[in-house]
Amino acid sequence: MTGYRFLVSLFIWLSSYVVPVFALPSPQVIDVTRFGAIPDDRKDDSRALRKAAQYCREHAGVTLFFPPGTYLLRDKEAVRLETEVMAGKMGENPEQVIFTPYYPYVKGLDLTGAKDVTLSGRGAVLMCDGWMEPISITDCENVTVIGLTIDYVRKPFATGRVTAVEDAYFDVQFLDDRLITNETPLMRMTFWDEGADAMHPEPIYFPKREILGGNRVRFHHAIPRALSGSVAGVGHSFHFRPGILILRSTNTSVINVTIHSQPGMGIVGFDSKDIFIKQLAVVPAPGYYFSTNTDATHFACCEGILHFSGCRFRGQGDDATNVHGYYQTLLSADGCKTRLRVKAPTYTHAQVPDVPRIGDEMELVDRRTLCPVRTYKVEQVDWHEGSLEPMVTLDGELPQEYSSFFLFNVTKLPKLIFENSLVDSHHARGVLIKTRDVLVQNNVFRRGTGTAIHVGTEGGWHEGTHSKKVVIKDNMIIGCGKGAGSQQGACGIAVNAYADDTEATYLHDDIRITGNMILGAGNACGIYVGNAKNVTVSDNKIRGCAHDVVFHSVTRINQEN
Repeated sequence: MTGYRFLVSLFIWLSSYVVPVFALPSPQVIDVTRFGAIPDDRKDDSRALRKAAQYCREHAGVTLFFPPGTYLLRDKEAVRLETEVMAGKMGENPEQVIFTPYYPYVKGLDLTGAKDVTLSGRGAVLMCDGWMEPISITDCENVTVIGLTIDYVRKPFATGRVTAVEDAYFDVQFLDDRLITNETPLMRMTFWDEGADAMHPEPIYFPKREILGGNRVRFHHAIPRALSGSVAGVGHSFHFRPGILILRSTNTSVINVTIHSQPGMGIVGFDSKDIFIKQLAVVPAPGYYFSTNTDATHFACCEGILHFSGCRFRGQGDDATNVHGYYQTLLSADGCKTRLRVKAPTYTHAQVPDVPRIGDEMELVDRRTLCPVRTYKVEQVDWHEGSLEPMVTLDGELPQEYSSFFLFNVTKLPKLIFENSLVDSHHARGVLIKTRDVLVQNNVFRRGTGTAIHVGTEGGWHEGTHSKKVVIKDNMIIGCGKGAGSQQGACGIAVNAYADDTEATYLHDDIRITGNMILGAGNACGIYVGNAKNVTVSDNKIRGCAHDVVFHSVTRINQEN
């Protein structure tokens, strides 16, 4: 075990010693102080920073420089939204109100339409006052964000310490920064074991509370007595707007950016091409144990290359990244025409529709098996802003029993590279893969509650598709997969499909799993491979699992020790 700890420590040290990557010099560098934004003066900088963002929208090729320090980004509408959520006016689960299509929200720095713009702020912190989308990159070309940190004046979660554990309840003494009342939304409670330096494998959803006074709360749930003295954290939301939105944009780079907290996801990319994430850190703020309320990053319906390198993830409420497209529901079928809608449980994570384009290829997918039946090309699209249901004309007739199928846009699938990164203890999976042409290499995954790497199409979430040409190699995976997000009991790597009928479906194709070191903690297996063909599993070192590798509904296997 000592050897493994040495390797992890060495990897963390090396990953932190990365030569900084800078954008090429721009012809014009503008300091945000020119617009009146002064760091560390504790005054609201939102008006000045929005003027600076407007300047960027109007001047291609500019670099906006943030001197080091903290900038207060306050908005009265964002504060009002946070206040109403915390008062229970959005209900027990605010997501059902505030995370819906076209729900109005506040943008911090709005870069809509910007071209060849760089935000450079090494050592600069955007401290948000009120729930908002701090950075919006929409309809942009060649935008780079370097060095900025995003955090919140009041964290979108509450933290405290477990002071007592009995058979049917436990008590938590919360910090004074957030008063817990009977109306405060409490979504998912997780626990941080300081001795193990890891998140407890099993969370509690919508914990039943009893207010004891002095910000001490009794929760009527059974937890292990060993959690007495641990740190408890409970989010006030699931999904909301992300810290950084990348929407309908091309060639976006996020370099050396830190996200400490967000009442939703860290970064969401949607309908965009070529995204480069280098030295991103989605990690708790100093003195805290939890970061974003849901996924650290999430990318859907993108194209080109999606490249992660030298990143760190810790304490987030869901996957480090999830990369996929959407299985769209056919609402009608008239010859070659169909009206489409995304019926995912929380819609798209940008809360705008997945609209096909003329020339896109779309697979007709059997809903029960998720097997593709045939491929169409899009010939015409009728859609207007605000509508959730585009009308699409294809180059062939649709089946009369159209309700038995999905349509999936295979043109909007990026090549994924995820490398040289550390995914530390957090909720759910590390990397969730539902795209094609994938390389996951040279990463460390440590003590995540779910399986570290999951290649899996999910019909229930309407997220796909099945993957092809996936290489997972030379990763170190330690102590994952003992709780929420575990797949078939696998500690390290799972390949599967979630659909009504997957007993004899060989969906995933050309999967290579090689050279990985997997240290389990009594897991059922180190690697699980299901619903796949042309699979190579070789030269993996697996310890601490009942079985090294488990296969189910797999054909054409090449397995070597």
